[in-house]
Amino acid sequence: MHTIDPNAQIKLVAVDMDGTFLDGEGQIPEASWALIDRLQERGIKFVPASGRQFATLREQFAPLGEIAIIAENGTVVMHGENEIYSNIIGKSSVDAVIQAVRAQSALDAGLVLCGRRTAYVERADEAFAAAIAPYYRAVQVVEDLALVEDEIIKMAINVGTGAVKDMAAALEVPLQVVISGSHWVDAMNHGVHKGLALNALQEKLGISADETAVFGDYPNDLEMIKAATYSFAMANAHPVVAEAANFTAPSNLDHGVLQVLGAYLDGRAQL
Repeated sequence: MHTIDPNAQIKLVAVDMDGTFLDGEGQIPEASWALIDRLQERGIKFVPASGRQFATLREQFAPLGEIAIIAENGTVVMHGENEIYSNIIGKSSVDAVIQAVRAQSALDAGLVLCGRRTAYVERADEAFAAAIAPYYRAVQVVEDLALVEDEIIKMAINVGTGAVKDMAAALEVPLQVVISGSHWVDAMNHGVHKGLALNALQEKLGISADETAVFGDYPNDLEMIKAATYSFAMANAHPVVAEAANFTAPSNLDHGVLQVLGAYLDGRAQL
């Protein structure tokens, strides 16, 4: 396990959510709020960086007021209601994914179109609704996803059977396809990821990689990990993330993010 150099001038902390910042019940640890207050008192920006919807993250972190948020796996960056960055998927690619997912009924696959205004789904069954509820708070059920009139920044596929590799292989589309969870596959434009979003935020704020700490656990965090000198893979991280990160933090079950940041704020060189 490692900690941040107490002499480091950290100005931005970006944290993945599931498997990283959230506890084993998928909740924000209660001790987080006091620690984030300490970060903000030091002028350090706390930034959630997740595959979750902006509306979901905004609601989860409402007590913090207007903060920067990297949402939808890096396809949009917001600060309060002000958009810093977004990346729109072409209509033909959206339609291709819709058709591909519809063809995978054996995988119990359901598609979420992540639009600028809200998220859109065709499925309204209880199991699918329960699966997407933790990630998408603003959702509109429509009869035909192909008729949605909104700019789409990401497409998220919930795979009920868990056969995410099969679902990813079935998406023969000109998009970047990322397995983002045990039941989730995301599709977005090539070259779009949390790292690109973090770079856009760093540039906007005038913050360097040496002034940035990042925490992640899954392959969709890889590029973000590479955008920070103080990059931490959780003890429970995927092997490729553990290899890419410069440091290791205790697992999310042990509130590893809080342990590392608490040690830094206390000026301690070790946990």
